[in-house]
Amino acid sequence: MVKFQFLLPVDGSDYSRVAIKHAIRMAEMYNAEISPVYVVDTRVYKDEESVEEQTAIGQALVDDVRNQCRDRGVSILETAVLFGSPYNEIIREQKKIDASLVILGACGAERVEGETIGSTAERVLRGARCHILLVRDKLENDQFYRNVLIPSDGSIDAEYAATFAASIAHRYGSGLMACSMIRTGSRKDMLEAQRITDDVVALGRSKGIETETLIWEGKPAVEILKVIDTKSIDLVVIGYTGKGMVSRWILGSVSEKVARTAPCSVFVVKSARAERVYTVKGA
Repeated sequence: MVKFQFLLPVDGSDYSRVAIKHAIRMAEMYNAEISPVYVVDTRVYKDEESVEEQTAIGQALVDDVRNQCRDRGVSILETAVLFGSPYNEIIREQKKIDASLVILGACGAERVEGETIGSTAERVLRGARCHILLVRDKLENDQFYRNVLIPSDGSIDAEYAATFAASIAHRYGSGLMACSMIRTGSRKDMLEAQRITDDVVALGRSKGIETETLIWEGKPAVEILKVIDTKSIDLVVIGYTGKGMVSRWILGSVSEKVARTAPCSVFVVKSARAERVYTVKGA
């Protein structure tokens, strides 16, 4: 059976170190192979001495990931130190190994105080044709996902995201919460939101997971962030693109805002990749 491929860009930052733990644990759960990579940013490091220094740093980091994976029995597909623009090289490597998931810290080594997402992570989120896990949490006591949130508008991406969320909650022993946001309190909107959350409840029940539901009125991204805060959410699993109807929740802009500003880790699901993943192995 073909294994999932996880691409793991590393840079030595605090977020990156936690992302490594997430990647190894998820690889254990899904029998995936990990490819750790480090990119020497040749736009910044131009002279031979600094490039050599960064190459040594990068090699040490990817070797450390290799050793951690070996100790946990997780397979490595390949390790690499790459040269160029971090975004371009990550996207190129994702295509090369056909990674189904890129796992990276939401902010990198050059994080600015108060920044919630780095420029590389944001560009990878938009440009990669695969799922993205942006890691933010501190992973205290090695507890991963205790509470998983799945916001849904009933779109194809959201339906795939719900399947991933239920799978993750099942494998990690997490609580699952489904929420749907409505812009008005009309009966039509309420019935549609109820149908959407009921579908997620049924999906959770099929995996033996009790699922809590919420229907809130307001601006979707704002309300999702409130749910994250009030319900102590550790992971948001959200579809990248929504239905795109004027009268409906346009999930694309919402998913990017949540990914940029959520205080927890965010798993962004892209249906174009999900269709291919499901032909290989069920989640």
